[in-house]
Amino acid sequence: MKQPSPRQRDALALVADGKFYPDLVKEDDGWHARWRALGADNEWVDEYVRGPSVTVLSEDAEDQRYETLHDAWAMALRSRTGLVRWDDAECAAFAVELAEWHGGGREDVEARRALCFSFNAANDSGEGAFALSCPRPKGRAQYRALGQAVCVWGALRGLRSDGGKIVARLSKGEAEDFVRRGARELADAGYSVAGVDLAATVAAAAEIDGSAADVTRGDDKKSVRLKIKVAGEEVSAEEIRFLLEQNSTLVFFRDRWIEVDRGILREALRALEKAGKTKANPLSFALGIGAVGRMEVGEVLAGGGILGLLNRLRQSHDGAANVTRGGVAAEIPGFKGSLRDYQARGVEWISFLTDNGFGALLADDMGLGKTIQTIAWILRAFAAKAAGAAQPVLVVAPLTLLSNWRHEFAKFAPSLRVYVHQGDMRHVGSGFKKAAAEADVVVTSYALIVRDHHEFAEVEWGGIVIDEAQAIKNPDTHAARAIRALGVRRRLALTGTPIENSVADIWSLEEFLNPGLLGDRKSFADRFVKPLATDPSSAQGKKLRRALETFVLRRLKSDPAVAGELGEKREVREYCALAPAERAEYEGALADYRAGERRQGDIFALLTRLKLACDGFDGETVSGGKVDRLVELVETIFENGESVLIFSQYAKVGEALKKMLERRFEDA
Repeated sequence: MKQPSPRQRDALALVADGKFYPDLVKEDDGWHARWRALGADNEWVDEYVRGPSVTVLSEDAEDQRYETLHDAWAMALRSRTGLVRWDDAECAAFAVELAEWHGGGREDVEARRALCFSFNAANDSGEGAFALSCPRPKGRAQYRALGQAVCVWGALRGLRSDGGKIVARLSKGEAEDFVRRGARELADAGYSVAGVDLAATVAAAAEIDGSAADVTRGDDKKSVRLKIKVAGEEVSAEEIRFLLEQNSTLVFFRDRWIEVDRGILREALRALEKAGKTKANPLSFALGIGAVGRMEVGEVLAGGGILGLLNRLRQSHDGAANVTRGGVAAEIPGFKGSLRDYQARGVEWISFLTDNGFGALLADDMGLGKTIQTIAWILRAFAAKAAGAAQPVLVVAPLTLLSNWRHEFAKFAPSLRVYVHQGDMRHVGSGFKKAAAEADVVVTSYALIVRDHHEFAEVEWGGIVIDEAQAIKNPDTHAARAIRALGVRRRLALTGTPIENSVADIWSLEEFLNPGLLGDRKSFADRFVKPLATDPSSAQGKKLRRALETFVLRRLKSDPAVAGELGEKREVREYCALAPAERAEYEGALADYRAGERRQGDIFALLTRLKLACDGFDGETVSGGKVDRLVELVETIFENGESVLIFSQYAKVGEALKKMLERRFEDA
């Protein structure tokens, strides 16, 4: 079946709404009675109106005799051709009268504005319990405007003269339609409307009082006062109950009629009742993403030190994100090496957030030195550890990165005492407590933070860093729950993966970094995940990004200022520990070499065997710590939308890597 064209659909919509009028038009073969509408293809309007009105009597109307032109014209409006056989001069005069009557469909702004439609309840009850009235029109222009109003809102066909007014009695359904749609359409068409609120909304607002410390802690429910506004005016819980008791979407509210969404009213009532019993997170409201239950808070009035804190948070982030050359960073005691300008700013940003009780997510692009910035932050924040004034820092990373962390600490912060909690020889019980107490930094894997959680829970940590933070993107994993349960005050997460790749992952990361900021998991999914899945550029997405940008720092290699500091070529080394099978092969190769007779060239064979052992190559496939780390790097590179070129000294290793990566990333 052929679909109607846009012009046909527009014409049909106007006809369905009753927005058409009769006319008399001069055409090539004479005068024709036609149906017309403003802003439409009148050929289709005429066809849609005329077709259903043709009867046996009107079918041959043009061949019949009539007493008056008016009779001939009225019958022609229902005939097949619309032809009016009448004196040309009389038809021309009648066409002028018609044009004068309907104004050719032209709008008379002053005449429309003079007609004020008042909506109110009649004295009786029942189907005609509501009335719509306007003053009796003065002059032809106002009468014409009144006739045109019928085309704007069809229920005005019921208008009748009642004393000095024109009145239409409305059923309850018509009254609700007027408040919901008709009043707005009449106002948009230029008519005056009284007795109804055309912009009635139910909205939540919040007032935040108290100090910056209240916001930081997020545990003072008295800091937030929730207000519900109906049609812009604050209401109490009792008033909301009264509106709901009217059992209608059409309610009389403070001297005017409004239409309300009863579902939203019920949510507003629950929000008011809940706000007094639960602890609202002041920070969420201050950032514009606060909600109570399913009730969004759109308007926030912040007082006290909260506004100043938010401004400082944003200034700190902007200073780190908008890199400028030539910045001078303060010396960091114990740091061996130099920080690039953007790295120094990153350390300042992390320090500001964590010193104020907030968690920070450093999401710099791969290769920009997240590890170096973290080490500098640890040295700066916990410089007093030697004097016993601070607790050790816990670093949790994938198993493949533990050796890398050990090496980087030794290189950039040799003064720090680092204990790597890993392997069968790791400390447990009192031995672990002693090792942690004597260390400045404890490094462990995600697997062991779960397996040895009791040991970690017994230590008071000065801070916690989670590397490759996407490891806890699923909040239900044992690792995610174990890390959140530690409750450490200073929290830093590192990732090279753009967090915008998955909105659903954000909740888990922020629940670790800034507990309670995004509300509970279900409400976050309802408010942000589902809408953004449908429309990534929705208002909810902008609201969420605006709120989180303060706590997330992401710089790219392509950023002009960053690229200027990096130069053309950079080398970033990754240190990987051997897996047990690789270590056994490595040590076996050395033992065979030492035990055997050494001939010329054996040393080269040994080197080849040792290299293949480090590559995790067993003759056909590759596996082990080095390969695991390679897969993690390729994953991050792909998620950043970038490409990677992998070299190997041995063709057979390269072939095995190719097959393994193809299986792993077959959909990438």
